[in-house]
Amino acid sequence: MTEVVGRLLIGGRLAPGRLTLADGRIQQIELVAFERSPNELDVVAPGLIDLHVHGFGGGDPVEQLALMASALARAGTTAFQPTMFPAQPAQLGELCQRTWHESQRLPRATARVVGLHLEGPFVNPERAGALPPEDLATPSPAALRELLGPATGAGRGIKTVTLAPELPGSADLIAELVRCGIRVSLGHSKATAADARAAAKAGAVGATHLFNAMNPVHHREVGLAGFALIERALTAELIGDLVHVGADAVELALAARGPRGLALVSDALRGAGTGCDVFHSHGRAHVIRDGTAYYPPGAERPEPQLAGTAMGQLEMVRRLVARGVVGLEEALTMASETPARALGLHGELGVLAPGARADLIVLRGAELSLTAVYIGGQRLPPVAAA
Repeated sequence: MTEVVGRLLIGGRLAPGRLTLADGRIQQIELVAFERSPNELDVVAPGLIDLHVHGFGGGDPVEQLALMASALARAGTTAFQPTMFPAQPAQLGELCQRTWHESQRLPRATARVVGLHLEGPFVNPERAGALPPEDLATPSPAALRELLGPATGAGRGIKTVTLAPELPGSADLIAELVRCGIRVSLGHSKATAADARAAAKAGAVGATHLFNAMNPVHHREVGLAGFALIERALTAELIGDLVHVGADAVELALAARGPRGLALVSDALRGAGTGCDVFHSHGRAHVIRDGTAYYPPGAERPEPQLAGTAMGQLEMVRRLVARGVVGLEEALTMASETPARALGLHGELGVLAPGARADLIVLRGAELSLTAVYIGGQRLPPVAAA
């Protein structure tokens, strides 16, 4: 039996209490008053869950997944969807199968893979953003069969697919993905609100990195971004580096959807968590500025282009809280409970409750220093308070 004491995140609020852990689960929760001021107690929260992360700690889903999973765990993210860059459907399907197979052999003391997220290839080339346009594909039943393979996705671990609902053929793909039990998230898209509404009625449940790689909100056509602010059926991802989405837009999204409608995602690349200023991924150089990754200027573009981030979820929680954009309780909820609900794992992950998996993080002081990570009730070796 292990006891963890502090301010516990329960129901979106912090309350002093004690957790008892045994057999990999939370066995008991006791809310108690301590002699110390509540602000002097550590914060105990569920392990963070990243729905959208391309790499971390020098590893990525295709190369060194184990390194990525270990580095994420030591940074407070205890479960994640490895996010695959687009490729031609047959090739991408084979990469997914290989990555999923590798994920089943990860050591127990690493972040848990809860399914793969495919960011494309069925997205709009005009909203490709940092995705390579040459690797995108036209939606079709044949292309989807190549991607999912004979196991209709289950054997390849595909949990979430981001697509653009306005593309011809997307409606058939949404119907088939929903039939196969695969989450559909809308993104990299020029969709109108009507396009997004039709996709939601057909079973789409997410919006990929809200505001990014989609049309801006206009007062006569709010588009996908505006629809995601009002549609409770969609869990909207939000990148929390305050570069991809400015502070005012984060506050707007939070006012519209609340912390249980927004999932804080890192969109991190393999250079995240390494401390480097320059790294290479998918054959391209990236430079890091203040936690955000860019393609450097070149002959094809005079200015740096946003490519992703070099921050983990906990770093984003710290930044949002330190700058007064989001409260601590809301930020931690967005990074744990909300993504668990989006994946249908609430009660198992993302929550401090009896019977839930004992994946926890412990934070100390105003700096929210990470002092402990528990995975399945086992405390990892000491981690740096990065």
